[in-house]
Amino acid sequence: MIAESPVMELRLTNKRLHDRWLLLFFTLILLPLCFCGYGSDNDTYGVIQAGYSTWHLHIPQSSRSPGYWTYEAIVYLLSTVGGYIASNLGTLVIATVVLWRFIVIATRLGVRFRGFVSACLVATPVFAIACTSTDDYVWALLGLVLFAELLVAERLLLAVLPATFAFALRATSGLLIAGAIAGAVVIELLDHHRMTLRVWQLIGVGVAAAAIGFPLFIESYRLAGNSFAFLASMPTVPPLETWTLKMRLGRFLYKGINLWGPFAWSILFIGVWMYRSGPTACPAPQERYRARAVPIFVGIIIANLILFLRFPIEISYLIPAEFFTLLLLGITLLASNRSLTIAFMAAILVSNIFTLQFAAPNMADHATDATFKLAIRSGPMIDDIQKRVGLRDCRDVDCWQRYYDQQRRGLSQLPSRH
Repeated sequence: MIAESPVMELRLTNKRLHDRWLLLFFTLILLPLCFCGYGSDNDTYGVIQAGYSTWHLHIPQSSRSPGYWTYEAIVYLLSTVGGYIASNLGTLVIATVVLWRFIVIATRLGVRFRGFVSACLVATPVFAIACTSTDDYVWALLGLVLFAELLVAERLLLAVLPATFAFALRATSGLLIAGAIAGAVVIELLDHHRMTLRVWQLIGVGVAAAAIGFPLFIESYRLAGNSFAFLASMPTVPPLETWTLKMRLGRFLYKGINLWGPFAWSILFIGVWMYRSGPTACPAPQERYRARAVPIFVGIIIANLILFLRFPIEISYLIPAEFFTLLLLGITLLASNRSLTIAFMAAILVSNIFTLQFAAPNMADHATDATFKLAIRSGPMIDDIQKRVGLRDCRDVDCWQRYYDQQRRGLSQLPSRH
């Protein structure tokens, strides 16, 4: 046993070095995208505009309900210092920490091909775009991930802090936090068949995070006429036919497929048919970690899917579910075969460049119906880079809208500088 200790220590050192090089490689791959402009999402320009109004003109304004005051303050500070390069690099730094935690959690879970599974996360178009744009998705994700880790480690008091961070950045994170707590509570109740002290402690974590984070939304309450109307952030895109049950389900499924692309989903279905998909065997410490972590991760995924079914607007809303789903796939289906994992990763990579479109909406962005139609179209990464370059000089929603209108009319000229 003593003779084996240096060997085990050397293996552990090599594993850590491998993970560090992996993290550096992923960061360098994403870095060039930070120099392509703020982003292609209209909310990005709403954040910039609202932050300037609140913190420079001292006229309180938030980009959208229920209020994104914390992130708007961060973006105002970064963009004032160094424009879109500073704000995008700030996001990339946060994303690098998220990737680091993904690799750490994958190691603790015993993910068999964690390098390839980590590459699947980085290669996912919406995730790569979010990591290199002035968007709040990975900022809130970091808080959620650290919260989940501390919950698994039973460090409940500390877990309040990252939960509050996630909630302050994106109020909808509160539902995902509740999902994580619900997952842990369900397992506790199944084990003891009664309300234990730990159940109340878990609930207390959520209540504490909400209580600490809610004061950050007081300005939203005031601007809503001292009412909680700001919390009712229903989709307001007309016409109403856009949000029928049929169209809601259609968007949920279609956009969910486009998270990884139809090619990648096809490979997963083939894997389910060909390979054993149960959890792989692992040493006792990893088995104990899985027993605590999996219910929490499943709770987050289910909460995210419910939230997305309610608001199936942007694929980026699924980033938290993707993060934790890949970890679970890494100990089940993707652990069954290296070739399957590589094929899945390659299919996601390809989806950045081109993808298969199998439905044609009757109206762009405001569809009330869709027809079946197969077509090959450019991937989301290609589209995003083109839009970001065209929007590089924009700093408000009006500029974004002019560019968007010009693109819809098929014009080539760019919006005026601001």
